[in-house]
Amino acid sequence: MPDLEHQPQGIITRHTVAEHSVQGIRILLAEDNAINQKVAIKMLSGLGYKADVVINGLEAVRALELINYDLVLMDCMMPEMDGYEATAVIRNPDSLVQNHAVPIITVTANAMAGDREICLQAGMDDYIPKPIKKADLAAMIEKWCFNGKA
Repeated sequence: MPDLEHQPQGIITRHTVAEHSVQGIRILLAEDNAINQKVAIKMLSGLGYKADVVINGLEAVRALELINYDLVLMDCMMPEMDGYEATAVIRNPDSLVQNHAVPIITVTANAMAGDREICLQAGMDDYIPKPIKKADLAAMIEKWCFNGKA
C-alpha cells in the first residue's frame, strides 16, 4: 500500500505561488460606465483576477464596510458620491470600512498635467489614465498587492 502521507505534492515554484496568490486577491472596481466596467473586468480576467463591481462611491464605501478588499480601482467621476468623496470616507478612521489603508488606484479619463497630484492629495495611492492598458493594470496590481508581500 502506498504511503499517501509522504507522497510528493509537486514542486512549488514562484509561478505556483503567484497562481495561488492571484486567486486570493480581492479587487473592488468602482465605475459607473457599463462599457468601462466590461473592459476592466475583461482585462482583469485575462490577468487571472476577479473583481466586484459597484457603480458609485457610495456603493464602494458600503462594499468596503462588508469586505476587506486588497485593492480598489476607483473612477473619479461617478454619480451620488464621486471617487474623491469616497476616498475621503474610506481614509476617515471614524468610518466603518474594514481597512482604511486599502490601496486605492484612480482610474480616470482626467489625464491632464496635475490630475495625478490631485488624486494623490485626495488620499488615493496611485493613478491609471483611461483608456486602461492591460500592462499598466498588471503592473499596478503587482506593485500594490504583491510587492513586499512575498
